[in-house]
Amino acid sequence: MINYKFPPKFVDRFRAYLDSEEYSDINAHSKSEYWKHHSKTVVINISGNQISVDGRAGCYIPPEKGISGLKNKFIRLVNDPSALVSLIKRKMGAYGCEIRLLSYFEAFDKVMSSDKLSNPELSPYRINFKKIKERPGAVVSMEDMNKIYFARDKYKITANIVHSYYLYNILNGYLDLTKKRRILEIGAGNGNLLSILHNASKNSNIIDVDLPETLAHAILYISDLFPDARILMPHETKPHNIDDFDFVFLTPMQIHMIEDIAVDLAINISSFQEMTHKQIEEYFQLIQRCGKNNSYFLTSNRVEKIPSGPDVYEKEALEPPNRFSEYPWSPNNNILVYEICRLCGLCQLGGIYIRLEQIKKE
Repeated sequence: MINYKFPPKFVDRFRAYLDSEEYSDINAHSKSEYWKHHSKTVVINISGNQISVDGRAGCYIPPEKGISGLKNKFIRLVNDPSALVSLIKRKMGAYGCEIRLLSYFEAFDKVMSSDKLSNPELSPYRINFKKIKERPGAVVSMEDMNKIYFARDKYKITANIVHSYYLYNILNGYLDLTKKRRILEIGAGNGNLLSILHNASKNSNIIDVDLPETLAHAILYISDLFPDARILMPHETKPHNIDDFDFVFLTPMQIHMIEDIAVDLAINISSFQEMTHKQIEEYFQLIQRCGKNNSYFLTSNRVEKIPSGPDVYEKEALEPPNRFSEYPWSPNNNILVYEICRLCGLCQLGGIYIRLEQIKKE
């Protein structure tokens, strides 16, 4: 359970979102069996100026520092004792096998230093992390991250934050993130990467397209991190121009509001893998439609994943597996990066691809 405190005006806006048509209206194909299950776990309580939210649904909010963070962790372990076993395994780097997996903290330093363990061989479409480190703004080590993480006084650095900085480094290696840009992230979860990108360029216009329940997490997290940011919720779009806001939150039913040839950078991290095939196709069409010529598209997803519900071991999934190589890629685009993610490869079993393209309109 995550607890926030907001001014009454914000609480009223957020309550209006939960009561809106935008929160409840969603196409059937927008939720795979995986998300039909996880969306139901989201629980939101509002009392006065306090908003409490629970449920995973793409939520990887770092634990708070101090007593409140320890209290929340203890409550989670009491409610889910199996999480304690997983925690011990993660600390030991063991997942029921003899392979010694690294933590994301160890792996980040290995990759950024081009350690041989990170498989740093150079080849077309592979990332040269020696050059990435030389770019202004690069986060070159965990020591560096601990110094520059903008929310370090409030939140602990978790594996998800490390992963987000890894993706930030890759983007920073190919484009200037300090310039004003329109950024679209599809399936941003609670917004860890978006928060880092906003901190790098506070002039950018960031659009987050996600399921209504997951957007609730993101709206609260981003609003808490950046209380002065101009934020537009899904139910507020009609009287406003989305260009006038720092963060714009849209549901899958609202993607038509994104103009053609208007986006400088499109992102999808670890969520195409959990969608229906029809939804993946719609989002690829969106990226190609709204991306400017020579804009960028970064995605990282599992080599293969079955977007199933919790009973996948008892009955066959309705959706066929999602395979990264079978996504509806545009043959016109220029491939800049296409490799197995080296950070994740040191930390978990099962391959994860990462691909960076430059959008070509003709």
